[in-house]
Amino acid sequence: MTHFFDLPQFIEDAPSLAVNSGSEATAHKVAVIFDNVGKVFANARGVSTPALSNVSLNVARGEVFGIIGRSGAGKSTLLRLINGLEKPSSGAVRVNGVNVGELDERGLVTLRRRIGMVFQHFNLLSAKTVRENIALPLKIAGVPRAEIDRKVNALLELVGLTAKRDAYPASLSGGQKQRVGIARALVTDPDILLCDEATSALDPETTQAILALLRDINQRLNLTIVLITHEMQVIREVCDTVAVIERGEVVETGPVWRVFGDPQHDATRALLRTLVHDLPADLAERLKPLQDLKQADARILLDVRFTGADAREPDLGGLTSALSLEGGGVSFVHGGIDRIQGHAQGRLVVSAQLRASAENTPQKQIATLLERARRHANHVEVLGYV
Repeated sequence: MTHFFDLPQFIEDAPSLAVNSGSEATAHKVAVIFDNVGKVFANARGVSTPALSNVSLNVARGEVFGIIGRSGAGKSTLLRLINGLEKPSSGAVRVNGVNVGELDERGLVTLRRRIGMVFQHFNLLSAKTVRENIALPLKIAGVPRAEIDRKVNALLELVGLTAKRDAYPASLSGGQKQRVGIARALVTDPDILLCDEATSALDPETTQAILALLRDINQRLNLTIVLITHEMQVIREVCDTVAVIERGEVVETGPVWRVFGDPQHDATRALLRTLVHDLPADLAERLKPLQDLKQADARILLDVRFTGADAREPDLGGLTSALSLEGGGVSFVHGGIDRIQGHAQGRLVVSAQLRASAENTPQKQIATLLERARRHANHVEVLGYV
């Protein structure tokens, strides 16, 4: 695709701009750098409210980078720093080596033409057709009509809306409106695409289709995508890397498979709760603590977790054999295994039967169960007995 705004030339024209001091090889691989960024907002009374604190992140060129957190965590502020809609109170944000906070108005206009934006509520002009909405950024930039038509037609095909080119937004479904928004964001050939809760207003089926489109665009165009969301499902489906933000601070970051498979922070675990196979209410009601264990033939419930940290696949047959004490029964009562970025991970609640024995006490049997189970899983603990 043809680029209408030449960022390297723009950098040459603005020699006073601060550029990443790292090596050229590193700079070439990084699209966005947050360098110890802080942001403080002051109200009309002069009362300051910190929104971000000590944020340091690198977004690799060509990856899909997800930022997740609860409402008010600072996600939107972080995104708006990338295209200069907000300026950091401290630290620096660099996009393709350019210090965004030091740009003047002309420089910001040039930079924003290289950064596409997709919004939660689509932001389409109701009086303009699909084609006209997509074409608008090019029309404002004074691009010739023939070039506009060529690019709009190609993008309509890319997002699957060729048949809707002359339709108005009121006649479109939510998913179709978002496809128009994505096409409009791509029309200036951006290097980076920012997605602000792009699927939050959509139903689950449409969300899956939009996420598949974003991933396809990322792979076809080698486009860097930065998206913010409060939905862990979105992160799992489309992102390469995730940063978890809580009260303005990045509390955890890494490849999606690692963060999902072995979350280290309470905020991450809380956000993941919607995806984790929690113990069903009927089992939780029957579950008793180990200190109350008196009968020798009880069934022990084990929480068995696979983080995906090693190359091996979960060996459920081997796990079953390992937990069969003297022929005692083993059953999988809850949970499941997912696959994220080629890593198998998940949680299983396993029931193992203890056997009455004068020599092999319940405590010894439980210790044996734990030892054997840990040969087949990354984390194992006893939930109790039923």
